[in-house]
Amino acid sequence: MIPSNNYIEFKRKREMGDIIADTFKFLRRNSKAVFTILAKTAGIPFVIFVIAQGYYTYISFSSLYIVTDGSFGQFESITMIISVIFIFASLLFYYSLLFTGISCTIKSYIDNKGVINETEVIHAIRSKIGGSLLAGIAKTFILGLATMVCFLPVIYFAVPLYIFFAVYIFENRKVSDALGKSFDIIKEEYWMTLFTMIVIGIIYCIATLVFSVPSMIYVWIQTFTSLQEISYTDTEGSVDMVTVILTTVASAARHLLYVIIPIGASFVYYNINERKHQTGTLERINSIGISDEDRNELNTNSNFNRL
Repeated sequence: MIPSNNYIEFKRKREMGDIIADTFKFLRRNSKAVFTILAKTAGIPFVIFVIAQGYYTYISFSSLYIVTDGSFGQFESITMIISVIFIFASLLFYYSLLFTGISCTIKSYIDNKGVINETEVIHAIRSKIGGSLLAGIAKTFILGLATMVCFLPVIYFAVPLYIFFAVYIFENRKVSDALGKSFDIIKEEYWMTLFTMIVIGIIYCIATLVFSVPSMIYVWIQTFTSLQEISYTDTEGSVDMVTVILTTVASAARHLLYVIIPIGASFVYYNINERKHQTGTLERINSIGISDEDRNELNTNSNFNRL
C-alpha cells in the first residue's frame, strides 16, 4: 500500500523536537479514530473512574463528611474509602488499556501505511486484556516500590517503563520479556528519553491546566463569597454541585488528554530502534530504492558504528 501524503513515518531517527512535534501531529490527524477505539475498549473503566471521582469529590466537599461523630459521618468515611479504591482500580485498568490501545492503533497505522483498521485494532486490544492488566500492575508496583525507597529510583525506573507498553505491543513479547527488553534498549538513549519525557509532561500539564482553571476560579469565588455570608460553624448546605461537576469534568479531561504520553512513547521507541537497527531505513531502501536522505542516514550510522 502506498503511503498517503499525510502519512507520518514512525520508523525514522528523530531529535527531541521532532518527536514532540510529530506526537501532536499524529494525534491531530487521527484523533477521531484514536478516541473512537478508546471509547470501545477503555470506555467502561473510564466511566467507572468518572463516577467514583465525582462521588469522591462530592464527599470531600460535603459538610456531612465533617460530622464524623455520628453514624452517618462514619458511613461517609467508609464510602469515601470505597470510592478511592474504585478510583485506583479503574485508573489502573484504564491506563493499561490506554497504553495498549494507543500502541495497537499505531501498529495498525504503520502496517497499513497510514490507515487505522478499527476492527483489527479492537480485536488486538481485547486479545491482550490480560497481558495489558498484568503489565499495568507490574509498572505500578515498580514505580510504587521505587517511590517508597527514594525519589531518584523513580526517575531511573520511569524512563524504561515509559516505553514498556511500546515494546510489549510492537515486538509482540510476553510481559516479562518486554519489561527486561525495555531496560536493555534504553541504556544508550537514557538522557534523550528522560528529557523528552519531561518536555512532553510539561506540555501535557499546561494543556490540562486549561480544564482546571474554570473549577479553580469558581472555587475561589465561592470560598470568598461563603466567608462573607456564613460563619465557620454554619456548614449546612455547603455542598456546591457546580464545584463537584467542574472538578470532575476537569479530572476526566486530564485523563483523556493522557493519550499524548503513549503516543510520544511510541515515537521514542521507534527512534531508539532506528538508531540501533536501522530497520526503517532498510525497509524504505528495499521498497522504493535508496534516496539521498536514506543514503546519508545509512552512511552516518555506518560511520558511527565504525567509531
